[in-house]
Amino acid sequence: MLVLGGLAAALPARAADLAVTPPVGLSSGLAPAPYDRFEARFGAFAHGTGSAEQGTISLNAEIVTPRLYGVDGFWAFLVPRVHAGGFVNLSGRTNHAYGGLLWTIPVYKSWFVEGFFGAAIHDGSLAGTDRQAALGCYVLFNAGGSIGYRINQNWSVIGTFNHISNGNQVFDRRCSENEVTALRSRGRNQGLNHWGARISYAF
Repeated sequence: MLVLGGLAAALPARAADLAVTPPVGLSSGLAPAPYDRFEARFGAFAHGTGSAEQGTISLNAEIVTPRLYGVDGFWAFLVPRVHAGGFVNLSGRTNHAYGGLLWTIPVYKSWFVEGFFGAAIHDGSLAGTDRQAALGCYVLFNAGGSIGYRINQNWSVIGTFNHISNGNQVFDRRCSENEVTALRSRGRNQGLNHWGARISYAF
């Protein structure tokens, strides 16, 4: 009887232990996936390569949101994030702000790639000068891509290509005839290409 009584007393305690002990690998302390967190990014870029603005440097700051809604499984990377940021040129050339959708795709272990597309506004020249590219419109397309490496749960390093453009044929429909004529007469590149490196903090 004493043995049976001891077993009866031990069973509730054992059940309580099982109820509060999480399975291995499912601890509530695990950090969410990086693409389900906000990120702040900062870096420097070679500004306007291949244009009248090349040879200068721009600083960049950007904020990236979590995915717009959560999806588990292999196709999770198809759900976009929202990003917004800006470039400030240190030599008085074109500055611009941008926003749009961004896709973060895990590749291998800590490596990932990104693609993004959206719109940009700028304070540069429409028809071009000796110091500034001819951009044609004040509202432009913004597109590009990145390759990155996650150092830990919070920090990443990222190499990024960023392009703003009036979209060539789309340009003719969006800008005034005078701006189109001035741009074509100068024969300048209808966009700006920036190449750079950034650090990112996820929080």
